[in-house]
Amino acid sequence: MKRLLIFLLFLVGVHSIAITPISLQEYRDRPITVTIDGEVEHPGTYSLERYSTVQDLLEDAGLTEQADTSVLNEMITLKDHDTLTVPGKTEEKKISINTATAQELCTLPGIGAATAERIVKFREENGLFAQLTDLMLVSGIGEKKYEQLKDWICL
Repeated sequence: MKRLLIFLLFLVGVHSIAITPISLQEYRDRPITVTIDGEVEHPGTYSLERYSTVQDLLEDAGLTEQADTSVLNEMITLKDHDTLTVPGKTEEKKISINTATAQELCTLPGIGAATAERIVKFREENGLFAQLTDLMLVSGIGEKKYEQLKDWICL
């Protein structure tokens, strides 16, 4: 008797549920929305075709001069409601003490024309610097001035 009652309830339940097929074509044609911000000219939310890539989004949003795309894989396929933040370039270009001209060396903090010329002259007479601390071998550059320069220079 219980089985018959359960079967009847099952039949009533099946007939009361409206089962409609899903159109896959309609799902495929529906666009996705993706948000982009950071170093782009036009941040915001974009409506794109399914299977669009990061590259497609970057083309639509436009990049600023400070954008650093080296950390982005432009071939990744985006999904609905993705968010992308384009990072900016953060590292300042360091001055090479082995190749910089006297004029370039003058852009360093605490380095004037006379000290820059001494660095170039030292390089010409003794060869390239082997390590950054060798800069202290130049007349007029001691530990204090080196500490001031070390974050701004490279070999």
